[in-house]
Amino acid sequence: MITLIRMKSLTDKGEIWDEILQHKDELQSGLEGKGQMLYLSKRARHVDVSLFVHTVDTDILGEFIAKHLIKIEQIEDIWVIHLIKPVFYPLPKDTKDMKRFTITLKVLARNYTHIYQNIAAAALPEDLRMAYIAYTFHLFGDSIQFSLLAEEEERLGRYITNVVNKLPGVLNTTVNLIEKTKPLVTYDEWKRYSSEHRLVPSWDEELMISQFQESSAFEA
Repeated sequence: MITLIRMKSLTDKGEIWDEILQHKDELQSGLEGKGQMLYLSKRARHVDVSLFVHTVDTDILGEFIAKHLIKIEQIEDIWVIHLIKPVFYPLPKDTKDMKRFTITLKVLARNYTHIYQNIAAAALPEDLRMAYIAYTFHLFGDSIQFSLLAEEEERLGRYITNVVNKLPGVLNTTVNLIEKTKPLVTYDEWKRYSSEHRLVPSWDEELMISQFQESSAFEA
């Protein structure tokens, strides 16, 4: 399972970011060979840092958070969001001029499948690119999250207003600009990890991990 671990900072979120990068190997060893840290991201206008992790079970995730991650003294609180049934999309190589956003949807329960399928299969214009979509169910109503790359924030706003908000069952949309992302794994590392644990992901892992590699797609 891929999980988003969102860490709220006591002071400056940059300190959490730097601590994780400085102690990356030590933190990775805390997963005891049963998980893999994937990447870090920062939301603009928020005092938190998000760490995306793949684990083989929730027990190892709990141990990782409670025994290892909390050693970072700048962390005030932690919020865990599971990405359920994630779909990752191939991105163009040259995305240095595109901004990345995450969109969280409040949805009526009876419309979950309809909305998920509609957004996952949406034909987007060239100035908008889908990065991923997943169920989250992390709050009452907040049940679907997806990420888009956009050349212009105004263009994204029009798409949300004219398309997403008009889907039956969508009650509210929350849009966050991602100001920076840092990959923590290479494709070769993922292949070795998934082979050791005989994982059969429900997504195309080559396309997924290619987006976690160092590239302009992850620099705001």
